Amino acid sequence: MKKLSVSVRKLVEFVMMGGSIDSRFAGSNVMQEGTRTHQRLQAERGDNYEKEVYLSIQMQIEDYELHVEGRCDGIYRNENQVIIEEIKTTARDLNTVTEQDYKAYWAQLKMYAYIYCLKNELDNITVHMVYAKRENKDEKTFEKQFELKELQVFVEELTKEYLSFQKQLWKIRQARTESISTLKFPYESYRTGQRDLAKAVYKTIREEKRLFAKAATGIGKTIATIFPAVLSLQEGKQEKIMYLTAKTVTKMVAEEAFRLLIKNGLNMKTITITAKDKICFQEETICQKEFCPFADGYYDRLKEGIKDILENEYLMDRRTIEIYAKRHQLCPFEFSLDLAMFADVVICDYNYFFDPKVRLQRWGDFHKETILLIDEAHNLVDRSREMLSASLAKSVFLQAAKQVKGTDEELYMKIKAVNDSLLKWKKELLITNEFVFDDKPSLIIEVVVSAVEACEQWLIRNPSGMALRVILEAYFEGQDFLRIAKVYNERYKTIVTIYKSEVLVKLACMDSSAAIKESTSKAVATVFFSATLHPLGYFQTVLGGEEHDYHLSINTPFHPEQMKIYAKNISTRYQDREKSILPIAETIRDVFHLEKGNFLVFFPSYEYLSLVFEAYEKIALEDSIETLVQQPVMTEKEREMFLESFNPAREGTFIAFAVLGGIFSEGIDLKGDRLKGVGIVGVGLPRISLERNVMKEHFQQQGQNGFDFAYVYPGMNKVQQAGGRLIRSEEDTGFILFIDDRYFHTKYRSLLPPEWQNFIRK
Repeated sequence: MKKLSVSVRKLVEFVMMGGSIDSRFAGSNVMQEGTRTHQRLQAERGDNYEKEVYLSIQMQIEDYELHVEGRCDGIYRNENQVIIEEIKTTARDLNTVTEQDYKAYWAQLKMYAYIYCLKNELDNITVHMVYAKRENKDEKTFEKQFELKELQVFVEELTKEYLSFQKQLWKIRQARTESISTLKFPYESYRTGQRDLAKAVYKTIREEKRLFAKAATGIGKTIATIFPAVLSLQEGKQEKIMYLTAKTVTKMVAEEAFRLLIKNGLNMKTITITAKDKICFQEETICQKEFCPFADGYYDRLKEGIKDILENEYLMDRRTIEIYAKRHQLCPFEFSLDLAMFADVVICDYNYFFDPKVRLQRWGDFHKETILLIDEAHNLVDRSREMLSASLAKSVFLQAAKQVKGTDEELYMKIKAVNDSLLKWKKELLITNEFVFDDKPSLIIEVVVSAVEACEQWLIRNPSGMALRVILEAYFEGQDFLRIAKVYNERYKTIVTIYKSEVLVKLACMDSSAAIKESTSKAVATVFFSATLHPLGYFQTVLGGEEHDYHLSINTPFHPEQMKIYAKNISTRYQDREKSILPIAETIRDVFHLEKGNFLVFFPSYEYLSLVFEAYEKIALEDSIETLVQQPVMTEKEREMFLESFNPAREGTFIAFAVLGGIFSEGIDLKGDRLKGVGIVGVGLPRISLERNVMKEHFQQQGQNGFDFAYVYPGMNKVQQAGGRLIRSEEDTGFILFIDDRYFHTKYRSLLPPEWQNFIRK
């Protein structure tokens, strides 16, 4: 007998789903207001009323044992009658609500009525469907009587359709388990270090721990983490894998790994979530039925779309999602989120797990059975800090105030109060353009609370109109600011920046380690992995590591003779930048022009890159060298064209100029003759800024080396990533050229991988 358990709400929501996607503003307190309305009505019902009554039933249908449970809002009991009640809150005009509306609500009420009748041997029962306004005490009640036989027919139809889908899921799960039991590693043998990583990942998952793995480029980290994670699913404790990445390129690498395993017999449902603005079929992303045919009636068609794609596909990447979304006329973004609930693997950006604003709330039920694989985990340090920070711009509230001036005086005054408070700071603090507070700005927060509440009420009353976008921007910026203000603690600083008429207040997270630790503790096991988790102690500290966590460091599997390492003693410090330009250009000529093939030279900023390229361009022209420069903003097509320029059959010399820490300095594979050499100018230190300096002081007070935590380690991580573009396989050869005098100092040299430290002076 197969056992299934489901709540009444989830059962009816799936079977009775229908309607359209509607992203119109509903307010941030809908759930809280709904709860308050429920509590008020329940308190008014009298002595014969019992609230939040638990009801459950065990049903045997074919070879399934289905357990259904839930809590109905209330039950009236007296000598002559029993009434089951459901309370639903709404913003609709109650005069427009009819008995035929909201079929899912009625299904939920009928399910409770059936369970109660069966348990208490009743032949019929009365039900109340109560609709209540959230903003006042108005309510409307529909009363109906049901015979037990009528309810039984309804419940049989309801559970039959639910079980039909569950049978499909059961078949999928059985096929997955059987395929894992016979799954083999997809290559003839493990690379050097690859088996060690795979063993460590498997052990980490079995023991429900966290692993910090520094594994050099080239050992095949992706398959070495995915394969043992897949094997662990057959043991039953773990059910799902969440593969988190920072970039589209690394998502595609993960997809390829699963594609290979599927080709080798794995039956596993894998989905990739693509950002809404990238996958949306419409020119403008407005998720309302009036503007989008894929939003109109979305839930009427969703069930068939889910059944269709699950029946026919294993790897549901962006292209596959788009095909099925168009076939069933579904919003591709929402379709991917709904599919994630039924997938074994979700490949997505960090923010879907870590960012409080956008994380997958629906996935929360699965955290306790999820394995987290965090690729290129070094990127999570700065990304998580930004996710947990919030900014408030004076200009946003000034513009919003202008939009409603003369039309809504109350809203105007409350929005203007935010602008005025920031303007007051600007006038009082003319002595400096930047300053820092240890505490959160309470006076600003007070006026933002009022402004956000006023914006919310205006948006509920005005779901469309000229001022909508401006008020929405002020509302969401203020709401985000207040959300961070609630968790503001000793790990935060308030940083105020004044530029011309703008005042920017940032609640800046200095250290996100506690939040990362809390989030990952909800999962069964977590694997942080990267080629550049060095120094490992630093990354364990800033990524929320603990003493009992596992850690692993695997050096390069490649032979030293595959790569030559050079270094040039030129100061690239800001004060020496002007006089370094020509020597760097000449060094590029002296080293790279002697070789044929494709080369990449990385710079710490676009500004520095431009200065050197301007000096080098004439040299390149004289020696007939082809060049290409990364632009500050590039489309996906332009990025593809940039990478396609690395032609392995090139007969001459081609040099591309790019930026450290940019889109071409990590996550790209230029194997074989596509890349023969890499130049790295500088040591990658972030630009000196007030925020970085505040971060430095924060870590200094924690007993760490503040300058290293804020500047050196993040900078040298970029260097390691850029250098890692060179040797990607056993056949690759080439050289790296470091240009900076600091590479000759023990501190910086020790932060390079061991095989890069014995460089040749140029």
